[in-house]
Amino acid sequence: MSAIILTLKNIFHGFVAAAMLIPVMLTMGDAGDPNTPVETYPESDNPYIAEYLDPDVSAHRSGAGIAPQNTLMAFENIIEQADILGVDTLEFDVQITADGELVLLHNLTYDDTSNAVEAFGRKNVLVSSITLEEAQVLNLGENFKYNGEYPYRGLRGDEIPYNLRVVTCDQIIDYVEENSNGKKYNYVIEIKSIGLNGYKAVDKLYSIITERGLQARVIWSTFAPDVSAYMKAKYPEISRTADAIEAIQFYFYFRMNWNLSDVSPSYVALQIPYGSSAFDNIINLGTREMLNYAHANNIAVQYWTVNSEEEVATLTQNGADCIMTDYPQMAYEVIKSCQ
Repeated sequence: MSAIILTLKNIFHGFVAAAMLIPVMLTMGDAGDPNTPVETYPESDNPYIAEYLDPDVSAHRSGAGIAPQNTLMAFENIIEQADILGVDTLEFDVQITADGELVLLHNLTYDDTSNAVEAFGRKNVLVSSITLEEAQVLNLGENFKYNGEYPYRGLRGDEIPYNLRVVTCDQIIDYVEENSNGKKYNYVIEIKSIGLNGYKAVDKLYSIITERGLQARVIWSTFAPDVSAYMKAKYPEISRTADAIEAIQFYFYFRMNWNLSDVSPSYVALQIPYGSSAFDNIINLGTREMLNYAHANNIAVQYWTVNSEEEVATLTQNGADCIMTDYPQMAYEVIKSCQ
């Protein structure tokens, strides 16, 4: 119980800090100057800073616009169509089950993506309260919509294909590593579990990463401030993204033109929203000025969830390092057209 209270307190304090800074930032937002030159830093030792006009394409939730999100089917699609989709980075979310397995899931429950309410007889069954075996009754393609239709709706029992069932993080990584034909994908893995479950998820993910020697190709992240602090304290050698408070601090320092090294940031990347994901750029986080500032401080900038051609083109031309999108083929083709 004390751990839950601590988690809630940390989250509350994080939101308070954000609430204090956001009004200030809103008064400072601007569209950026398109005539600002893009500055490059070829001497950077940050592997996630991309060459100009060649940002990584990241399949957001494993390509949620073209296959059921966070499923083996989605990853099979990425691997089998590698030349067409052009994916460099695999982005997905994980949570820990009641029996300690790390499964792919964005929300805290399976209600939105599967037949969970029907299968469990009630809403809001947390993944942390069920075992991996119990979760195997779910059809993760139930609510996937493509071209106006639901191609996998209604599948139950043995009708559910293996690649639309709940899958674990280690199963996904092993599939990718064994079937990528030598291509070395990067991974962006967000831990959605909170409190003690978040700590357990961090420990489990660390074991999965290190057992496979993937430390150099994984960035992990979390929204929960206490879980982020746990990551930083226990496993500082694993690359991570800025947490919410660090991202706000970064933007504030940028707008004030302060020296970011004064706070010694320990993250390698910012993962931030753009366009419609950022309230249609009430705060424009994709300007050349901001990207130059990040790169000057050896920090990569990765944007979510970028689903329009215009937004992909703008971010590419402004020097973004990674485009996270539900439609990787679209992003890949737009990026190539900018080169």
